[in-house]
Amino acid sequence: MTDRAPESVTVQRDIPFHEVDGETLTLDLYDSPATNGPKPVAVLVRGGAFTFGDKGEFARHALDLAADGFLVIEPQYRLAPAWTFPAALVDVKAAIEWARTEGEGYGADTDQIVGIGHSAGANLVVLAALTADEPGFEPELYPGASSALSAVVGYAGVYDFHAIDTATDAEDGETHRAYLGGGPDEEPAAYELASPVAQVDTDAPPTLLLHGTEDSVVPPSQSELLADALGPMTDVVHETVPADHGFPFHGAHYDDVYERTVEFFRGVGTAGADAAEAADAAETASLSGGDLPGPGDGIDGPGPIDGRDPNGPDRRDGPGF
Repeated sequence: MTDRAPESVTVQRDIPFHEVDGETLTLDLYDSPATNGPKPVAVLVRGGAFTFGDKGEFARHALDLAADGFLVIEPQYRLAPAWTFPAALVDVKAAIEWARTEGEGYGADTDQIVGIGHSAGANLVVLAALTADEPGFEPELYPGASSALSAVVGYAGVYDFHAIDTATDAEDGETHRAYLGGGPDEEPAAYELASPVAQVDTDAPPTLLLHGTEDSVVPPSQSELLADALGPMTDVVHETVPADHGFPFHGAHYDDVYERTVEFFRGVGTAGADAAEAADAAETASLSGGDLPGPGDGIDGPGPIDGRDPNGPDRRDGPGF
């Protein structure tokens, strides 16, 4: 099991980072004062079918990554149907640019920012990387700041909306159509621009794609399609996990997925000098009372976490992603 000492990580919650159209979006920041800077930044973006949920779902990953030498942020983003594409993408880019603008004050290496996303969140971090600094998708708050990412990890991501429609026999009420503003006949441009497979180019960063072999929410073929598209353009690792859609949060798979993720970042040179030292220290550390609590711990059990349902459909097989 992954053992971490929670007292070594500080959490600052509800830091404003994007004011847009009357809304103030906030992020949570995780840091370990015991880790020397400058620290690479990890931006964690949750799923939720683009329509529900809130930051905090990646809390366990955030604590572990902070203990392993990253400065970690988990931002909010605007939700459909009130907000359609590209609102959520612009918000994720705003979080990246906030880190690049404000990160030095927290000891960040602002030249090393990576993204991790699950499901709809995987779509957003991958798309943010593939459309870095494209004016039509950039927030207005951080002029001159780049939204580029040094590396990306996608868990069970949505990467081709046309293929999703074909695979799931989507109807007008499907959540991704609420996000895109309609079906492919009504919103052909959104279907194209919001699909990472259609935005791949030679500027794509190194990418790790993990997908559950038993995923009945987002077909595993979604990651295959993106891996095939990225293959000629950048370093891409495509692997499977013998699990369903919520595998990053399942206790049975968490440690394996976490280690694959950190090893990938180390392999592409984005883990930071202290991350390996922190990982070595973790091998000898012991956490009394068991594993760290986190949103994923309740995946198979009842009960809300901070008012949210840990068994939401972006965490297990069910409607939406």
